[in-house]
Amino acid sequence: MTRDAASILLDAAIRLLPPSRRDWGRAMRAELAELAPGPDRRSFARGCVRVIATQPATLRHAGYSLLMLAALATVAVWSTRIAYAPLHWGMVALVTLLVAVSWLGRRPGLLGPVRDDGPARLVRAGGYLLVGAMTAGFVASAATKGNAVEQAAYGVPIFAVALTSYLLGFLALTAHRTAATARVLVTGAGAGTAAAALWTVLAFAVPPIPTEVGLALVLTLIATALAAGGNAGHRGSPAHALLAGLSAGMVSALLIFVSVVVLSSYGPDSLIPNLVPAAITPADNLANSRIEIQDPYVAMLFVSSLLAIVLTAAGLATRRSPLRSDLAGDRV
Repeated sequence: MTRDAASILLDAAIRLLPPSRRDWGRAMRAELAELAPGPDRRSFARGCVRVIATQPATLRHAGYSLLMLAALATVAVWSTRIAYAPLHWGMVALVTLLVAVSWLGRRPGLLGPVRDDGPARLVRAGGYLLVGAMTAGFVASAATKGNAVEQAAYGVPIFAVALTSYLLGFLALTAHRTAATARVLVTGAGAGTAAAALWTVLAFAVPPIPTEVGLALVLTLIATALAAGGNAGHRGSPAHALLAGLSAGMVSALLIFVSVVVLSSYGPDSLIPNLVPAAITPADNLANSRIEIQDPYVAMLFVSSLLAIVLTAAGLATRRSPLRSDLAGDRV
């Protein structure tokens, strides 16, 4: 192919295409090669660029990359405000790790690309959003609250493991060769979300926030059982039941923890139990109780992380063969 402005322009545009559309790009190159240098060749290249640039698949492919780079740049710049260097670089390393794992989810392999259907894309997008929001919250909190030395030594490593495990779980569950059907994804994510929503409703209906995690664990177990049962027997298979149950448990435990953090930080005073009666003033009691109520629910963070690790292993172990993943249709 002649390396003129038209071919250079077309090559640059084709690089924006996702792997599943690369054959289309090669066809464009072949057609361009048949055109003689001149206005027609340049016009054809510009037309191809317009078509490529307006494809949803192209926008998603380029958008993910730009979003990951923007997240890394934002944290790198924002964390310069942190005076304690180990904490600053720990934050940068944490986000870099998550960006790298997200990048693996875009590449053909164990974690990617995402399966091309609505439920898989929706669950993966929800996972990205949830992990991203938790990361932003942790970075902001660690930089402004608590002991910087302890945050660097314990907080960053713990959250790095937890956040990475969640991300891996969502990616493995929704990858192109996943054994999880659309029914598995919908029932798993739906049951987990419903359990967390019910816990939140009960916290408002019967305040204050429970000081023990018993109710949260019971609702998580119920969500796990319902999702697994809905995909067992004639409705699915043991693999489907396993993936649905694990995903429901992970989502439920994770969302309940997030709900506790949000409610304890921004919820009305009536939701906060009296945990520090020895405080000097009622205001101090309330402020410290908002912090203390989160401690028991760290258990839910560890439960969800453990379930995410098991989900990742199960998702990889039950992957379809390349031929089956291309030919088999999902059963809802």
